[in-house]
Amino acid sequence: MRPELAWVLGRGGFLGGWIARVLSGEIPGARPWPALPRPLSWSDPARSASGLEEEAERFADDVRADGASWTVLWCAGAGGIGTPPARLDAETEALRRLLDALGRRSERLGPGKLVLASSAGGVYGDSSELPLTEDSPCRPISAYGRNKLVQERLCLEWSERTGLGPALVARISNLYGPSRGRPAGLVGRIARSVVRHEAVHVYVPMDTLRDYLHVRDAARAILGPLGTLSASEVRLVASGQSTSIGSLVGMVARIAKRRPRIVLASQPRHLEQPLRLAFRSLRDPWPPPSVPLPEGIHSVIRAELAGYQEAGGRRGA
Repeated sequence: MRPELAWVLGRGGFLGGWIARVLSGEIPGARPWPALPRPLSWSDPARSASGLEEEAERFADDVRADGASWTVLWCAGAGGIGTPPARLDAETEALRRLLDALGRRSERLGPGKLVLASSAGGVYGDSSELPLTEDSPCRPISAYGRNKLVQERLCLEWSERTGLGPALVARISNLYGPSRGRPAGLVGRIARSVVRHEAVHVYVPMDTLRDYLHVRDAARAILGPLGTLSASEVRLVASGQSTSIGSLVGMVARIAKRRPRIVLASQPRHLEQPLRLAFRSLRDPWPPPSVPLPEGIHSVIRAELAGYQEAGGRRGA
């Protein structure tokens, strides 16, 4: 079996970190490529471009030296809903520069695969048909969603133009999971507020529907199809179950045995978020999510409590 090198961009982040963690278990013989520990600079596009060029050179040399197959996974991100457009544009430009750098080294790289972590809620926007599938129209209503849609097109066009290999565009629902750093998504923010006896601001109505997917299940769902991927495709990565924010708050309260302090607030960016999201993938089924939402919430609360206690906080849950 040929070895496989996987370059995970955004490895220091939430999703990228989990993908690197479960990589070898999902793809036999695969290992994360040891990229240099320097983050992309969204405020300095020229610096990012130079760094990506140097890393692409090293990556191509290592692929050729090892006689390895390869996968590049773009899990990097400059932000989300509400992030200034210039910062999001810098992310898209960085991806463009990376693809160009890989294309210029096609002879050394040989065949490989490309993965883009995209945003299901961002790209579908105000598409009204539910459940949303891979065939549903994309009507992004935020700069974040528009940038993700541009990134999808860049990757699919790159695959067709260069012939280096297929691109997998993973449209991912709302991720959550244990995190010792910044809380991941709304689940993480509510869990942290319960542990620290703090209020959490919510900027959308309580009946807003979202599809919450544990980050470990997302990583497995992204890596799983790569072994048989022979042509580019867009794939939904979601639990297939929608939960209202009100129900989510109730789950946290039952598990933590304490009601979260929710402050409903108005902010212009809530107009950039769809009120209801429900997903159903049309692609070959991947292993179903192994982490039920209540179990996942419990793991997030435990991680938040452990981090709080290690930092010297008073016992809170």
